[in-house]
Amino acid sequence: MSSGAQNLAALEAKASTGAVEAQFELAVVLDRLGRRDEARSWLERAASAGHPPALNLAAMADLQGLEVPRNIPQAIERLRRSVASGSSAARRILAAQTAIGTLDEADWPGGMSLLIAAGQARDPIALRELALLVEMASPGSALAEDLLLRAGLMGDGLAAFAILRRQASGRVLAAEEYCSQWRAGIARFNHPLAASVANVAPIVSEIAPKLPHGELDWQQIEALLATPPGIAASTGVALSERPLLRRFDGLLSAEECDYLIGSVARLMRPAEVVDHENRRTVKSRARTNSVGVLWPVNQDMVIHAINLRLAAVAGLAPENGEMTNILMYRHGEQYLPHYDFFPVEAARADPSGQRIRTLLVYLNTDYVGGDTKFLTAGIMVKGNVGDAILFHNCDAAGGPDKSSLHAGQPVLGGQKWLLSKWYRETRFVPWGPG
Repeated sequence: MSSGAQNLAALEAKASTGAVEAQFELAVVLDRLGRRDEARSWLERAASAGHPPALNLAAMADLQGLEVPRNIPQAIERLRRSVASGSSAARRILAAQTAIGTLDEADWPGGMSLLIAAGQARDPIALRELALLVEMASPGSALAEDLLLRAGLMGDGLAAFAILRRQASGRVLAAEEYCSQWRAGIARFNHPLAASVANVAPIVSEIAPKLPHGELDWQQIEALLATPPGIAASTGVALSERPLLRRFDGLLSAEECDYLIGSVARLMRPAEVVDHENRRTVKSRARTNSVGVLWPVNQDMVIHAINLRLAAVAGLAPENGEMTNILMYRHGEQYLPHYDFFPVEAARADPSGQRIRTLLVYLNTDYVGGDTKFLTAGIMVKGNVGDAILFHNCDAAGGPDKSSLHAGQPVLGGQKWLLSKWYRETRFVPWGPG
């Protein structure tokens, strides 16, 4: 028997005695080995015993609805049990689901209360989320930088990346000894934008950056984040009447664009298109890029706040939005001319109705080619970082507008990152995971 098999047998023997930590560890190992049914069984045993990480993982599975049927009430109940056991991770997950309205009505204050509680418990991911939310509410805030630095020093990779990006623009937050460690870690874990911070020259300042100390001003944080921050009210600039096309410059900050890319990196998969007949997604030669789908289970409070801003620009309720897609196009990849609207009969049969609007946000600019081309209007668009375009897929009467034919031109160099969001006539009812 190999050493690996011996270790697994020993772990199984220990788990069989009722050792909860061993049960959870065994579930993780079996899942990695592809023995999913056995893994789920051991995970359920650990969760039933009240093991917080097992409760969290089981709740995520309930929310996703992939290997087990979606069971949102059970997921929320598991998360609440985990919170009662002191799990900051459960607080963060439950915070986002509360704010989104997964179980009840969307409740931003309730979600924020949970996230702040996780931050007060010194959870680095919660501190990072709070940092970006405070930055939305008060750009350039010293409080946001304090939160961000605390998260980075506690080992949060996305916070560290944000600090390095700020250092590159001359905003010195941390000494080089920390920055060099962060650069190495970001490269080691294959952050998709690692190259952008790899060769930043150390910034020498006459005044050494101070490390965070003392208690944070939680009352100020609560006041700043009492309502969703950064909701845009711009009507944009008209680019075309057919299709109805508007441009919104700087809808997202560069830091928010980086955050979306970093958050979705582990979720990237080959892109697919909708097969209306079988109500599923399939691969297509017309679309050759990769996509990461931010289902509710993958969202945090920062991404939810961004979704609220996108909905405000689209002029529709947030719940009408499909899942946020982050697209990545490599050299030669493209999306051939297509419509975003559904065939009329398919739209009538769909409980969410027609795809009436599309919002695209350009997340980077360091690529060649890749313009968005509107064939009828004869318009080519390539936005700066954070710029967005909104176009209507239907005409004033609600019918499909064939002037909305558009394409993602081939990328000729570098990688193109793009946020894509479709909006429906009514509340979106997902038929995929999440």
